[in-house]
Amino acid sequence: MTTADLWTEEEWSSFIQEKVDQVLSNLDSPTSPLADLTSASDRRFPLTIDHTLLKQDATPDQIDALCDEAIKYDFKSCCVNGIFVPQVAKRLEGTETIACSVVGFPLGAGTAASQAFEALNAVANGAKEIDTVIPLSLLLSKPPHYRALYQHLRTIVNALTPTSTPLKVILETSLIPSNELKVAASVVAAEAGAAFVKTSTGFAGGGATADDVKLMAASVRYKGGVKVKASGGVRTFEKCREMFEAGAERIGTSSGAAIMRGLESAAGTY
Repeated sequence: MTTADLWTEEEWSSFIQEKVDQVLSNLDSPTSPLADLTSASDRRFPLTIDHTLLKQDATPDQIDALCDEAIKYDFKSCCVNGIFVPQVAKRLEGTETIACSVVGFPLGAGTAASQAFEALNAVANGAKEIDTVIPLSLLLSKPPHYRALYQHLRTIVNALTPTSTPLKVILETSLIPSNELKVAASVVAAEAGAAFVKTSTGFAGGGATADDVKLMAASVRYKGGVKVKASGGVRTFEKCREMFEAGAERIGTSSGAAIMRGLESAAGTY
């Protein structure tokens, strides 16, 4: 149990307002960890890529091709829906690339208990990282329900803690109407134990922007060790570099292989 577990809604509101004031008054970030990464040939670059296929109509053959591309280019992970985790984990055996699963995706509208179960099921099937979506309704309520949002995310983190599986929390920044709420969402996720805060699902009509990544990086800096993942519309190395300069340390994209080939993929949903 942490101190935040015991906070009242009033204490949460006060804490969030303090963080919002701090972040928005000083957005000048220190040098980003990957700001000097200037080429896809840099051996660090593939380790930033979560090679992703989350479309409803993805087929097993396409998932195998995704894995083979990830293995070829030494990407950090293959990120897929839970139904494909066993297949991906088996395909990646003996490689450095890991299986990553989304849960509560793309709406984040399930219960915390159901998402915790989904996360643990994915881990049992071979997932080494989990990406989940915040329940935006709690954040966008007037006033925001920070305590309930924290407890929701904390339930998932606590379920994963015995497995040492990192949780990435997707904010869906394109649906959050103010910088204040983007800071708030980042801070609540960090307090709950997220390893990463992540911009987007790619399914909500918007994607990663450098401004949002910079804001999120500034918001979680106080926590130490919490990182930022940029996803949604990141289809070229130039866009990746923009995200790195803003503070991202992981990229979610379906275009990883095209980037490595020096190509720009056709526009898509993710």
